[in-house]
Amino acid sequence: MKSFGKIAVLIAGAAMTMGNQKCQQKAAAPPPRILKKIVDMGAIRSSPVVFPGGGSFDFRFVANQQIYGVLQESKEFTFKYAPPIATAPVNEVTNANGDTNMFNLTSADGAMMKSSARQAGLDNYQVQYAQTAWCMVNLPQAKITGSVNSFELIGGGGITVGFTPAGAFPTNGLSSTGIDVQFSQLDLSMLAIHPLTSTVMAASNVNAKQTKTSVKFTLNFGAFSAGPSAYYQTPLAAVTKKALTNAVAGLNDQLKSEEWFSRVMANHDTHLVVVGGTDVGIEVGDQFLIYNEEYYWEGEPCNSRYLGGGSAVNAAVAKIEIDYVGDEISRGRIVEQNDFNAVVGAKVKLSKFHDPTYAQPIAGVQSTGQSIAQSPAQSSAQVNTK
Repeated sequence: MKSFGKIAVLIAGAAMTMGNQKCQQKAAAPPPRILKKIVDMGAIRSSPVVFPGGGSFDFRFVANQQIYGVLQESKEFTFKYAPPIATAPVNEVTNANGDTNMFNLTSADGAMMKSSARQAGLDNYQVQYAQTAWCMVNLPQAKITGSVNSFELIGGGGITVGFTPAGAFPTNGLSSTGIDVQFSQLDLSMLAIHPLTSTVMAASNVNAKQTKTSVKFTLNFGAFSAGPSAYYQTPLAAVTKKALTNAVAGLNDQLKSEEWFSRVMANHDTHLVVVGGTDVGIEVGDQFLIYNEEYYWEGEPCNSRYLGGGSAVNAAVAKIEIDYVGDEISRGRIVEQNDFNAVVGAKVKLSKFHDPTYAQPIAGVQSTGQSIAQSPAQSSAQVNTK
C-alpha cells in the first residue's frame, strides 16, 4: 500500500508539472504582429577621442556604422539604403518593359514590377508619375539623427580619456602608449524628425549613469589611431551598441502613437504596388486602405519648400488585398474602389492583418474589385466614399 501511495503522489506531481508547462507555453505566446516603420538614418554627430602626441580616434565613424546594425536588428524600424524611385519623372517616355533604371529595386522586385506593368498593358510610367506626388514615395516616415554628447574611458587613479560637452579631456602627463581602462560611459541623444518639416516627432536620451560599464582592457593609442578595427575588438563596441539600442527603443516608445503608413509606388489598373515588403512585415492577405492627398509647395512641386498637406477628402479611395510580397515592395489587388483612382504617392494605411486561417488564393485565380458602397455608418476599417 505504501508503494501504491508513492506512485499516486508521483503521478499527481507529474500531472501538476505538465499543467505548469502548459501554462508557461500559453504565457509565452508570440507578441501581436506589427509593421515596421520605414525610417531614414541621418548622421550621428560626435567629437573625436584625442590621444597624447596629437593622435585621435574618429568615434563619429564607428557610431554611424553601428547604428545601421541596431536598426537592422530592430523589430520596430527598417530603413532603405536607396530611395525606391531612383530618378525624378520627366516628360520623356520611360519604357516600363525594358528600362528599370527609374527604380531602386532588387532583381526579384524589379521582375515583379515589369510583369505587373505588362499585365496592365502599360507602355510607360509617364502618366502614373505626377510631379505633385511622386517624391512622397521616397520619403521615410521619420528621419533619425543623433549626437554623442560625452564618451569617457576611465582608467585607474582617475585617468580619463575622451570628451564631454565641455570639450576633450587633457592628455598632458599620459603615457604615449596607452592606458588600462576600467570603465566606459557615454551620453547619447537621438531624435526622430519629420522628413519634410524637420519638426521633432520623438526624442530620446541615454545618459552616462545608464551606460557606465566595467570593461577592463588595455587601450593602445597607436592601434586605435590607425582605424576602427581595433575598436570592434574591445568591449567598447558592446557598450556603444547597447546605448544606441536603448536610444532607438526610447524613440519607438514615443512613436507608437504615430500610425504606420507607406506609399503607393505604381498603379497597375487592377493592382497597386506599395512600398514595403518582407522588410516591414507585410504578408499575403493583409488589407490596406489608400488615401489620395494634396500637397502645398512654395514653388515647383517636389523641388521647393514643402508648406504642408494632408488627406484630400479625408476618405479612402480604395482598399487592396496583398497578393504578392517582395523584398521591399508589395502588390495588392483592388477589392474596393470609389470614383477616384489612387495616385502614385498616395498614403497607404493598414486596414487589417489577414486572419490566422487565411488561405492564399491559387495563382491566376482572381476576383474583380467591387464598387465601394456608400454608407455613413462605415467604420474606420472600411473604405469611405468621397
